[in-house]
Amino acid sequence: MSLTLLPAPDVSPTPRVLLTDPAGLFTTLAALHLPRGCYVICGSAALYIRGLRARLGDLDVLATGPAWDIVTTLGAPCPALSGHGLVIHHPHAAIEFVDRWTPGWPTERLIATADLIDGLPFMRLGDVLAWKQAARRPKDLPDIAAVDRLRRTWTGPHPATLGRRWAA
Repeated sequence: MSLTLLPAPDVSPTPRVLLTDPAGLFTTLAALHLPRGCYVICGSAALYIRGLRARLGDLDVLATGPAWDIVTTLGAPCPALSGHGLVIHHPHAAIEFVDRWTPGWPTERLIATADLIDGLPFMRLGDVLAWKQAARRPKDLPDIAAVDRLRRTWTGPHPATLGRRWAA
């Protein structure tokens, strides 16, 4: 009896991510192997991935527990500019990790209700819209308009018919 050795399976050190962006931010994030259920991609990246934004500037990632522990190996946490929580900047990519989102947004709920897209968790579109409407910064206005256009495409011109589907 002879033994035949089979080639080792192709095990890539970086998970394959189909999501693309010019700077490779999604692949860089996936390479950290953050545990599912401990982080969520928030903010404008959730619009970009859904085709509601043409450009992606950076990733804002809310991390907790074991995911936050991994992120702290990238650098020391410092106070967020918002004055709410801590932030860690990825040393080689435009990715910011925060330990909490803005006031009024429960970390656990944002993570638990995330939409999984190609293996990465993204903030729900309704939550992004509610957050941007509340902040209403000049840079948020085109994003709000883009979501409103999508909403009209799905439901028609009468927002009163939306029901709870778009509720945060």
